[in-house]
Amino acid sequence: MELLGGIQRMQHAIQTPVGDPAFGLAVTRAVAQLKLAFARHVAVTEGPSGLYAGVIDDAPRLAPYLNDLVGDHRTVWSALDELEGRLSDRHPPEAVRRHADRLIREVWLHRQRGADLLHEAYETDLGGET
Repeated sequence: MELLGGIQRMQHAIQTPVGDPAFGLAVTRAVAQLKLAFARHVAVTEGPSGLYAGVIDDAPRLAPYLNDLVGDHRTVWSALDELEGRLSDRHPPEAVRRHADRLIREVWLHRQRGADLLHEAYETDLGGET
């Protein structure tokens, strides 16, 4: 599962009416799917042969921004774990929905920062070449 699909499943799940008995199950499944998608995303991007290593090789000037993206990974993992905890602790559905909505925004922003960084690394012409 790709990260975009995990985000979309979460968005769909939190649109379930909070009074619907399926709300908790839908969000629980969406959290599990998003965690799986995010784990795959981290595996593809981090590590010695990951996408970020390639960016460092090709555009070392962007290393500080890659550190920020890795920091985002930790933040998103924490938010996913917290949301999962809220589900198991039986928090009010509206509180769960608000937390899930914040999580979705964090993941969207992370995806955008990553796309911007890749564009900067591979599409931006710094000049100097003939």
